[in-house]
Amino acid sequence: MTKRISPLRPASASGTLLAGMMSAAIFPSATAMANDDIGNDQRTIIVTGQRADDANPNADPDAPFKVDRSANGKFTEEVRDTPKSITVIPKEVIEDVGATSFRDIARTTPGVTLGTGEGGNAFGDRIFIRGFEARNDIYIDGMRDPGVSSREIFAVEQIEIVKGPSSAFMGRGTTGGSVGLESKRPQFDNDFLVSEGTIGTEKLFRGTVDANHQLNDSLAVRVNGLYHTADTPGRDYVDSERWGIAAGLEWQLSDAVKIDADYYIFRMDGMSDYGHPFDPATQEPYAVDADNFYGAVGRDFLQNGADIGTVAVEWSPSDSVTFRSQNRYGKVYNRYVVSVPRSPRTVSADPADNAEDLAAGFSPGDIVVSTGAPQRNAETEYFANITSVTGRFETGNVEHVLVAGGEFSDEEITNFRYAFPALVENENGDRIDTPGDFVRDLFNPDPVLGYNIPATLDNSSPPSVTKVKSYSFFLLDTIKFSPQWQLLLGGRYESFDITASGESRGNPFQANSKVDFFNGQASLIYKPVEAVSIYASFATSSNPSGEQLDSTSPTYGGLVGVETLEPERNKAYEIGAKWEVADGHLLLTAAAFRIDKDNAREQTAPGVYELVGKLRSQGFEVGVNGNITPRLAVFGGYSYLDAKIDNSADPALDDSRFANVPKHNFSLLTTYALTDQFSLGMQAYYRSRIYGGTSGAGSASVPGYWKFDAVGRFQINDQIQLRANVINMFDKRYYDAIYRSGSPFSYVAPGRSATLSVELTF
Repeated sequence: MTKRISPLRPASASGTLLAGMMSAAIFPSATAMANDDIGNDQRTIIVTGQRADDANPNADPDAPFKVDRSANGKFTEEVRDTPKSITVIPKEVIEDVGATSFRDIARTTPGVTLGTGEGGNAFGDRIFIRGFEARNDIYIDGMRDPGVSSREIFAVEQIEIVKGPSSAFMGRGTTGGSVGLESKRPQFDNDFLVSEGTIGTEKLFRGTVDANHQLNDSLAVRVNGLYHTADTPGRDYVDSERWGIAAGLEWQLSDAVKIDADYYIFRMDGMSDYGHPFDPATQEPYAVDADNFYGAVGRDFLQNGADIGTVAVEWSPSDSVTFRSQNRYGKVYNRYVVSVPRSPRTVSADPADNAEDLAAGFSPGDIVVSTGAPQRNAETEYFANITSVTGRFETGNVEHVLVAGGEFSDEEITNFRYAFPALVENENGDRIDTPGDFVRDLFNPDPVLGYNIPATLDNSSPPSVTKVKSYSFFLLDTIKFSPQWQLLLGGRYESFDITASGESRGNPFQANSKVDFFNGQASLIYKPVEAVSIYASFATSSNPSGEQLDSTSPTYGGLVGVETLEPERNKAYEIGAKWEVADGHLLLTAAAFRIDKDNAREQTAPGVYELVGKLRSQGFEVGVNGNITPRLAVFGGYSYLDAKIDNSADPALDDSRFANVPKHNFSLLTTYALTDQFSLGMQAYYRSRIYGGTSGAGSASVPGYWKFDAVGRFQINDQIQLRANVINMFDKRYYDAIYRSGSPFSYVAPGRSATLSVELTF
């Protein structure tokens, strides 16, 4: 049944003032109305977005936008008392912003930037955190999720974005941070069935089911299901169809022993899209219609899939000691063929220069775009184990919370090539030559081929194969000297063994590397009162050669050509404060940080790479999440990032800013319960201009933008709720990312869309 609660006690004046000022920029009338509610409204109200049945067990029961605890067992303290910048996005926020994929979440999270699929890395969930590559730093339930693909979120309880180097916690990489997708887990004493159907513009239909049932005193199961089909708002010919099932069980064999097991299957089939070409005169995306599509309908496609099984055994011989061993086996695939909208050119009247263009029916003076056919047919197969012990004990008057353990992973990434027939037949039986490079009119592209060009496995060349075995041992100790002072000390030793083989442009390659490295974390926490944590932190991380497993080229993070180099090393310094106000239902955070990489990998001559670059990313962030009053909820933040190359083998790059990273990010979601049944909300998002380039920013850029979304909820009764979302309500044209080359293109973000969801709870 829908959860109804009594109003919260009055918020502290300082907390209400600070958070209210932030929300007033988006919802000023709601802030004024909220002030009338504080301490006066004694009616029972509905907490927006919360249900008693499938509520997030990690969140504040009275403020579902505020998550109190990480679902990752390495973070033993509450988010308020964890000395790192952590943004935890609960499923209630995911619903209110209308997100249906991980990419939707990354698109609206300050400090996180989307990247493009390049010629040398995969098309999928490529992200940057605090300026650094993080596409291989995505985790599911505490275990690395290898293989770049497009991820769904239908079975996600919360998304945890840990910012700053985190190798002591998570392992290799994590230079700018990591992302954890935490799954919905079975619950005891809480049977429910929640079904949601969504219809919308762009032929959208989405259906989800979340069912939890306790079979007996010791066994509970939970099943989530998804079916989704839709066109992409504002993009012609771009669509996707996806479905998935996530089934989990928890078996409590005794008071001390339990087994968790789950299986996840996901499939997606859609159209790949590289967006718009650039205008070389303005160094911005060409001013063409937003829906212009330069692909090849009949050849291009995008397919992702995952099959992942996990089993964990947990033994708690006492209240102070817990052993846990988690094992996972998975296969993930990413397959696509995509057209690249290259730099436009003008058709010449000279047949010697443009014979093919003229033969294709273009006239002299026409502006056209050529496309290629980047492709991938990659499968990642992996096995991983994390075994740890968590202990709580005292040495004299000092309390310890110790997490120690080891991890092992065995990953293999196989990337086959596709072959295309030289001749095909159309529906009339006519034989047609199939060029690899299509030409489109810049302003009026016609991407429909009228025939199919099937992609088949290319047996003439061997696949590229990357194999990685990784071993690590970690120890994290939270030492509590008193209620006011805590010290977090942690370290991880890791061994990274990688080989890569295959063929590139007809040339075979073989490379291998084995490196060992250690990373640490040291953080001091001062708590003047229980509701406040002030911390100073130092952390390190390492980037071994070949860390980005979807690539073999060192330009894109691959191994070939840099296998003899030591790992890049990163040092980070952060000071911050976290403050719970509004009777603990609102968390305010602030942090200033600096990340230094003093041995960045750079190409110093053709085919020669050295660890000679110096990079620095520094800035500050503020965040707010939770309830200002029982009716007014907020979630958002702002980040400022000054990320530059301090020193480079190429003097022209000295003091240049990082490519693909904005200086300013702002996001704020505000919702207000106008009545016990009806609530309204709005999200505002801002990102400043970003510049393309390989490492340092070049002159090509995509402009900054403001985007606004809206949400409304109406609780008809205890079983039925309606939710309406309008995404990009002013139909702002903006771009997610910019390709890094001298002839860039830009990802077009979705246009305006509207959806209506009906949620049934039993």
